[in-house]
Amino acid sequence: MSTPCSTPSIRPAPRRAVLLALAGLAGVPAPVLAQEIVFDPTNYVENALSAARQLQSLANQAQMLINQARQLVASPYSHLLEVSETLRGVAQIADTLKGVASSVVDLERQFEDLYPTAVAGLDPRAALDQALARGETARATALDLARTAAELERLAKTRPDRIAGALSASEAAAGQTAAIQSSTQMLAVLAEDLGGLRAILLAQSRLMAETAARGAAERAAATEARRRFWAPEAARPAAPAFDPFPAARR
Repeated sequence: MSTPCSTPSIRPAPRRAVLLALAGLAGVPAPVLAQEIVFDPTNYVENALSAARQLQSLANQAQMLINQARQLVASPYSHLLEVSETLRGVAQIADTLKGVASSVVDLERQFEDLYPTAVAGLDPRAALDQALARGETARATALDLARTAAELERLAKTRPDRIAGALSASEAAAGQTAAIQSSTQMLAVLAEDLGGLRAILLAQSRLMAETAARGAAERAAATEARRRFWAPEAARPAAPAFDPFPAARR
């Protein structure tokens, strides 16, 4: 009777393990096995999309910088020098006044000297001198008004060209800064108009004030003249130094 063998059966070792074992026993370094290159199409597509998004973001940022630079471009048109000269000319009109004064102190002194209403007891010669001075002041004040109008007309000769230039610059403005500058230049022209309107109104006001004051002073002087003419009582004739009656009886 045969006894069954209890020795386990030996399975053949894998080829790789056998090669490693043999290399270790022989002292030879184990050969490096070539790795297989695996291509993942999903990962490739995701990387390509990420790169495209980054490029698009850079392009958007570049366009934003271009737009900001365009917004900051200044307007090539400017009439600041002309506006400054016009406003300076309007301000200098007050320095050429010959009639009614423009300062408060000079005005009060002038009215006290030329337009008094308390003329009781005034010397006729002084009253005549005041009347002549009032006539000269009235003429000079009227001349101030006419000169102001003429000077404003001279300063406004270049106004249409400045308005046209500002409008053209506003239409051709490529950015916000240039448009704002063009609008500001239009406001500067309006400031010239307001300054000229103020100057002409002040000249008219001085002329009206002089006319009213002169009328009041002349009425007061006429009243005093009438009072002096009619106020004195009729003087009684003095008695003769001789007696006319004895001579009359003869």
